[in-house]
Order: sequence, then structure tokens, then C-alpha cells
Amino acid sequence: MRIGSVGVLVTGASRGIGKALALELAVRRCQVALVSRNVDELELVAREVRDLGGQAAVLLADVADPEAMEEVARQAASRVGGLQVVIANAGVGFHGESDVPPAAEVARVLSVNFLGVVNTIRATAPYLRAEGSSAIGVVSSLSALIPYRGGGVYAGSKAAVCAYLSCLRLELRGSGVTVGWVCPGPVATGMIVDGVPHQKLPPLARLAVPILTPEKVAKTLLRVLERGGGGKVIPWQAAFFASFYRHFPRLAETLLHITGAGST
Repeated sequence: MRIGSVGVLVTGASRGIGKALALELAVRRCQVALVSRNVDELELVAREVRDLGGQAAVLLADVADPEAMEEVARQAASRVGGLQVVIANAGVGFHGESDVPPAAEVARVLSVNFLGVVNTIRATAPYLRAEGSSAIGVVSSLSALIPYRGGGVYAGSKAAVCAYLSCLRLELRGSGVTVGWVCPGPVATGMIVDGVPHQKLPPLARLAVPILTPEKVAKTLLRVLERGGGGKVIPWQAAFFASFYRHFPRLAETLLHITGAGST
């Protein structure tokens, strides 16, 4: 499908990759339902969307709340003329020892990063199915594919997302609903400062994998959806490391141990 002049819902739309997605969709003359918990930031993004030629509806909700997401889906479908594309982007970071993380942090990360994706898709799926040709896009992470010290909780949440989407893609095959996701390496957002610090990643990865812009991630995800979905790791250096780990896990684990692979 071609993503242009369609109704789209984007979670985590107030900043970072979500904002970049909203602005890219605005350039494509889409009607965008912007979802987040920060109304002031959403209003600023909505203004930029309209300035670029798109339409915007501001909707406040916590993706971890399934009932709230059902109401968001209903309002979004009404305000943007139906939902042809849904993008689950909302996420939070956490870096800390994997065997003794604070229970509250575990609950927060899993409820937003994993359950938030499930809640978003569950609430919007009936509207997408009704469109015939539609798409589900999700922002995952390279952390789902390559381990590092201190990344257990965050990486676990993103790995769960990838497994869920792989199953969903199989289940929806032939339904007209495309399922696609990106697993980006480090992105220039607050996440690599507040949640998953770039300096805590494996030294080799820090040197070899460039930090992506939110705009690059946004454009890549939309391109993945337009080309039939599935998963994509970016940039190519990150894809190389992920492939190496998948094919040579013992050697990769040894190298990760030797090079530090982050620290808590």
C-alpha cells in the first residue's frame, strides 16, 4: 500500500521518533491521530503537522491502559476518517542489573513497551480489518537481538514485541493488514540519555554503529510498510552485528564478554 492521504494513529507522538513519524506523515498529507500522555507537547506537534499540510487530532492516553486505548481507537477512527495505518511507537527505557531490577521499573517497562503495543493493536485491529488494505507498524530495537549488560529488562520487552509481531504477521497473512517493524540501533532521542545510555552499549558497537536520526527511523518504517512489512534492522552495521550474533552465538557471546558489552 502507498501511505499518503490516509488516516493514521501514532502512539508516543509527542517527541523523538513519534514526532518524526507525525511530521513525515504530514508531508504525505495524512490525517494523523497523535497519542501521548503530554498534551502540551502533542499540541505543538499537531501545529507542526498542520503547517506541513496534514491534519492532526490530539488524543491523551496511556498505552498501558487497554480500556483507554479502546476509547482512543474509537475517537481516532472518527476524527481522522477511519484508520488505515496504526503505528505503535510509545516506549520507555531502563538500564540496570537484570537479576535485581526494581519491581516497579520492570512493570513500567513491560507495560509500556510490550503491553502498550498489544493494547494498541488489539484496540485498532477491527478498524484496520474494516479498511481492507491497511498496515500496522511498530518501533522495536536492536536491543531485542543483541544482549548487553544492563539491558535485560528493556531488551526483554523489545524481544517480546518482535516475537509477538512475527506471530501476528503470520496470522494476518492474506487479511489485507500488513505488519512491519524496525529494530534500530541507537537513535538520537532522550532514550539513549535517560533510559538506555549509548555509552553503556558494547564498545565495538559504539564505534561501528552510527547514531540514527528519528527522521531516518520514521522514513524506514513507512518504507517497510509500503513494501509489504516484516522486520528490518537499521543501520546496516547493526544488521551485520545482529546477523553475526544469530549465526555464531557462542563466538559472539565471547566477544561481547571480552569487549565489555555495556556495564551496569
